[in-house]
Amino acid sequence: MNSNFFEIARANMVNNQLLPNGVKNSKLIDSFDSTKKELFVPETEKDVVYSDSDIMIAPKRYLMRSFVLGKMFENFSFSKEDSILVIGCLTGYSVAILSNLVSYVFGIENDKKIVEQANNNLSKMGYLNCSVFFKSNLISGNNKNAPYDKIFIEGAVKSIPKILIKQLKDNGEIYTVLKENDHIGQFVKGQKINSLISFTKLFNTTLHELEDFIIQDNDYENDL
Repeated sequence: MNSNFFEIARANMVNNQLLPNGVKNSKLIDSFDSTKKELFVPETEKDVVYSDSDIMIAPKRYLMRSFVLGKMFENFSFSKEDSILVIGCLTGYSVAILSNLVSYVFGIENDKKIVEQANNNLSKMGYLNCSVFFKSNLISGNNKNAPYDKIFIEGAVKSIPKILIKQLKDNGEIYTVLKENDHIGQFVKGQKINSLISFTKLFNTTLHELEDFIIQDNDYENDL
């Protein structure tokens, strides 16, 4: 493999995937351009790390396509003072992207080995304003460091648990893909107003569902 293979592939990803899909925030583009995604995937997937496909990290868990992630983050109203929680961050790629844009990023994962990989990856990149924690069930969020300015659920869900809404600041925002049955999901922004969530539909997309959120419970918000 050519010594500058990843640098060329990363530049092509920015020019041929992110930009044509409406990613315009220059700081966000710079973050994608400087973050070595190849560190966040298994050795067997490095050849296709910058392709426009999902990459399997663990059974039924995938690192989403970069242009989809970029399009999602393009809709965030970033502030350098933001504290963000990323739920289901896998090996930490999304956490790394966000860490260049905000004050602090907290990630959570339900696999201890992946949590260790994520923190090792972030350490290798020299990111000091982020960390990933183990949670046996992702729906519990991370109450210890709450409240957050923004919460990003990195996966499709049918509903949003109220426990996560409680971890948002007043006027805070939660982003995820809401999906019903096997239909294409809606990437949405939910804004917390008086302890309730007001949803705005942003765009349609397909995303793998997070199994931790597949439960029978009425303690949810999902009205669009």
